[in-house]
Amino acid sequence: MKKVISLFTLFLLVSICMNAQKIYGTRNGKISFTAPKDEDVTAVNNEVVSRLSDKGDISFSLLLKGFKFAYAEMQTHFNNDYLQSNQFPRADFKGNITNIKTVDFTKDGNYKVAVTGNLTLHGVTKPITVNGIISVKAGKPSANAQFIIVMKDFNIDAATVTNQVNAVINCVYQ
Repeated sequence: MKKVISLFTLFLLVSICMNAQKIYGTRNGKISFTAPKDEDVTAVNNEVVSRLSDKGDISFSLLLKGFKFAYAEMQTHFNNDYLQSNQFPRADFKGNITNIKTVDFTKDGNYKVAVTGNLTLHGVTKPITVNGIISVKAGKPSANAQFIIVMKDFNIDAATVTNQVNAVINCVYQ
């Protein structure tokens, strides 16, 4: 009976190890945006928290007040008039890399990926799909993607400034 229990325990441990996933994370991801109608409207947030697993799960989260603008007045309008950052303090994305099997986390290189998931901004959650690149260098991945956010899709009334912004996210994982 002890042999059966030992074999079952060994089988269970091997199964768990084989299905274990590697999770990479950062607290220093970067997201920036530019308004196409007015290239003076740009901002950067260097405090993006992101997680990436070798199974394809990917997420990022950020405080909207973390965006820094060239002019304090722009930052005030962004937080108070457009994004209402006191009421909606965060933006979050949770999704999956649909072609994660094309990424070799053990081999340096650049891998094109497709990501689908849900973006929550201004209290509204919408599905989005974007293309990006995962780069692996010395066993450490980084992710980069560019996508368009249409303001009205998230109930943001910024029509006097812009209808959309071009967002770029870049995360280097540990």
